[in-house]
Amino acid sequence: MATSKLEKLNQKREQLNAQIQAIKAKKASQKRKDDTRRKVLIGGVVIKMINNGEMPQKRIDGILEKHLERSTDRALFNLPERIKKEEKLQTLEQELIGT
Repeated sequence: MATSKLEKLNQKREQLNAQIQAIKAKKASQKRKDDTRRKVLIGGVVIKMINNGEMPQKRIDGILEKHLERSTDRALFNLPERIKKEEKLQTLEQELIGT
């Protein structure tokens, strides 16, 4: 009889763990959706401000230039690729050595 009770308790624990995981997954999913929505809204406001002349395009270009690092992201805004740190170091070394 003790084994039967233990099995029932283990089964109940597994069900509770599954419910906990489902709730955590739902919260994480909602958090990602909210984050994406915030980004879309911020982008929409910035674009509207540029179109209305409330914010200069050059300011946004400067911000994008400073903060976008991935080549695919930079290409989306017609920004030139960044030189990788290793390439920059090699270039500096070559300039110092004179080769």
